Parts: sequence; structure tokens; C-alpha cells
Amino acid sequence: MLKFSQVITQGQLENDIRELGVEEGDTLNIKASLGSIGRVDGGAEALINALLTVVGEQGTIVTDSFVTCYKLPLSKTDQLKISDNATASYAGALANAMIRHPLAVRSRHPIQKFAAIGRRAEELMGGHSVDDYAYNVLKLLTETGGKNLKIGSDEKVYGVGTTHVAIGNLGHRQKRAKLGINYRDGNGNIQLFKLNWSGAGHGFNKFMPKYQEAGAIIAQGYIGFAPSKITDMKKTYDVEIEVLSLNPAFQLCNDTACVECRLSWSFSDKTLLRFLKDNLENLSLKMLVKALLVRFWFKYLP
Repeated sequence: MLKFSQVITQGQLENDIRELGVEEGDTLNIKASLGSIGRVDGGAEALINALLTVVGEQGTIVTDSFVTCYKLPLSKTDQLKISDNATASYAGALANAMIRHPLAVRSRHPIQKFAAIGRRAEELMGGHSVDDYAYNVLKLLTETGGKNLKIGSDEKVYGVGTTHVAIGNLGHRQKRAKLGINYRDGNGNIQLFKLNWSGAGHGFNKFMPKYQEAGAIIAQGYIGFAPSKITDMKKTYDVEIEVLSLNPAFQLCNDTACVECRLSWSFSDKTLLRFLKDNLENLSLKMLVKALLVRFWFKYLP
């Protein structure tokens, strides 16, 4: 029996990935908690190489590699931060290892950048730029046979990659902070890009039983010590569209003190006064400030 302190090799990762059900030629959207796997010899680079070995020359792996955006109007310091394809991601070790990989292709969206390696990399990344919806890469994967590979528990690794697509296609609106970043356009001129999409509620895991019922979960098992699953992106998307069309608030969490879920969406169920009343005993200064910002300063996006 493996011990968590044991070093996991690339070869062991390859075996686990195959046993889970990843196949040659797969196009995979990877959502991973590297730390959940255990001590990996070679770190994120070893995981990338293992995935590429298993999907083979006809396969493709994709990860998000989103970059930080800043409060508007930009400060003098933030004006100097120019988003480009070399900009580091806040999304963790795997995202940044993908960016550094010599065969990686990165999308040109100023904030919601994705990175891909493999046969379909140019196809998937090439059409994602400043004029496109933030999650268009996932939309294209959903429409063209993509699978989501989640490495890590549902609590560690959030969602299956399609809920943002469903939220965007349904046009659900959320109040969000006024954020943006400078980038260079096709002529090399510096332009300001403003965040222009809704985010997500905190109840994505509520979809899991519904995915199971719909046959959207292809396989479950372990990669290293990380509970892992493969899902069919078209099937998870279909479940989300059906559920959220009838009940947009399904993706919200049940925490009465969650500012984002209780106040920020157009279908959120509480007014500011009701929120303050329900949380009077445990209302912290930080929570109060956040609630006031959502009510009076944030704006609905899109």
C-alpha cells in the first residue's frame, strides 16, 4: 500500500491515468490539485508529461492559466502591468508549468487565458481573444467531444469546467467589482480591458448527483492519492442547462452569510437589509464592507 510520503514517479502517474480511463486521442480539460496527488518526482512537469504520454500525438491537454486583474481606475503601478502570453497565472503550479512548456499554445484573451498542448492546441486557443467570451475555450471543448479530468476531491478542485459555459449561454447576471488590465492589441498599442462576464456561485458541487444520474461521470478512481474523475463535458453542460433554466439559483450555496450567493446575482434571494438582519450576530466588519460594496459599488455583468 502506498504511503503519502512515498515519491510518485511519472511512470506511476501514467499507469494511474490509464487505469482511470484516459484514452489515446482524448482532448482533456485538466483541473488538478497537484498537492492532492502526493510527492510527485518532477512536480507539475511530470504530470504534464504523463498526461501527454497517455493521450498520445493525437490527443490534447488544456488548462486554465488565468491572470490577475486590478481595481479600476488602474493605479500608476497597475497601469504598468501588461497582460501578454508570458504573464504568470494565479492558478497554480500546473498552469504555470503549462505556460513554460515549449509546445504550449496560450490563448490571447487578456484575463481568462487558457493553455493547451497537443494536436488541437492551435485550433482551441487561436479563436480566443479580446472580443470573445471568457470561457469560449470550454464552450468549444463542450461542443467537440472534450472531457474534463478532475484530479483532486470536489472540495479541493471546484466544478467540472462547463458550468461557466452554461451560465454565460443563459445570460445570468452578477454584480462584480470593476476590474481590468492593460494589454497590447494587434498593432502593439496598449489598451484597457475591463472584466465583462459573470462569475459563479459557490454551489457547483450540488450538481454532482445530477451528473451521476445523467451518466455524465465516465470514470472515477485515483491518480496518486488524489480522488479523480473523468466527465463528459457535453453531458455535464446539458445537465446544467436543464437545471439552471428552471432554477438559476441552483448554483448558489446554502450559506446565509455568503455575500456572493445571497446578494450579487440578479436572482439572489436577499435584500441588503434582510442579509444584515439574518447575519446580525456574526456580522464582521469585513463581511459588512463586502456586502456594501456589492450593493452600492459593484455593477451587473455582463
